[in-house]
Amino acid sequence: MKAKKIAIKGKVHDVGYRLFLMSEAERLLIEEFDAQNVLVNEEQHLIVLVEGAEEKIDGFVAFAESNYPPAALVESIEVEDHEEAVRSIDAFRQSFMVFQLMKIAQTWEACAQ
Repeated sequence: MKAKKIAIKGKVHDVGYRLFLMSEAERLLIEEFDAQNVLVNEEQHLIVLVEGAEEKIDGFVAFAESNYPPAALVESIEVEDHEEAVRSIDAFRQSFMVFQLMKIAQTWEACAQ
């Protein structure tokens, strides 16, 4: 098993980046995946964690380094080994869907006022 942390910097929030990378992880049958939008000194970062068979992780990293959602503006990508456990892609998918539903509900509420 191999685990990697991928830090992507630039305009990476609200462009579908997490869904874009989750789809590739699912295509590669990667079972451990997490992706979080974070702000570092007011700069947008996307932190991605993946764990799985070495050839799958290598393929995912190569994809992440050379493919971006159309609206993203990537300034840099840093990849390093990751030692801690990574949650399952199923757990990520569930929390991601809840987060997206919350955003929809907030938008709908704002439009209704």
